[in-house]
Amino acid sequence: MNILKRIKRRILGYTSKEVINELVNGGARIGKGVVFFDINATVIDKTRPWLLSIGDYTKITRGCVILTHDYSLSVLRRKYGVWIGEGAETSIGKNCFIGMNSIILMGTQIGDNVIVGAGSVVHGIIPSNVVVAGNPARIIYTLDEYYKKRTARTVNEAKECAKIYYKRFGEFPSPECMSRFKFILFERDRRFLEDNNISFSCNGDESEEVERKFYSTEPLWKNYNEFLDDVKKEMDIVD
Repeated sequence: MNILKRIKRRILGYTSKEVINELVNGGARIGKGVVFFDINATVIDKTRPWLLSIGDYTKITRGCVILTHDYSLSVLRRKYGVWIGEGAETSIGKNCFIGMNSIILMGTQIGDNVIVGAGSVVHGIIPSNVVVAGNPARIIYTLDEYYKKRTARTVNEAKECAKIYYKRFGEFPSPECMSRFKFILFERDRRFLEDNNISFSCNGDESEEVERKFYSTEPLWKNYNEFLDDVKKEMDIVD
């Protein structure tokens, strides 16, 4: 690496793609659509990358640590004089989300469709379709339970966002500001979406698949203005 590249690397750091390529070249199995949201603030154990497996569409957030070794055995070596070898595959399944500052210890086996809460310390076998959190991480919901919980909350959260925006700025948010709630708020009208800069981009996921699902469902309100009318009624605002 020449001097200019070294300077650039020091300033800009690595990209997610560069680190993934390095891991794969070292024998790691990294699926398609895997995203490290802040790779330069994430620690991926590179001592034995061939012991690491991450499935398709998994998202790993800032500050996470993923280990494929356990050097705590150095304490035993100094105490008993014997070098005890260690090694086990660390595996994260497909469509998982690893919350900020979580630690995945060596030998952890995480199934598919698992959400790991922020700050968790994960070890052992985590089955598919669950939400885990804590130190040590434990199952707190099945994925079905969490889906129902979040679905029930999303309407109130959409209204709360609109109300807070109004209190801050004296006007209601544009559709673009509320695009995270697009599935429940917006009419299935391409012209409306284009005029309001509503996109279907989703880190790691194919935007075409998200868009197809959008058009195969129905919003909870006839249109965005009808949603705002409901919010105004709750706030006793008369136009």
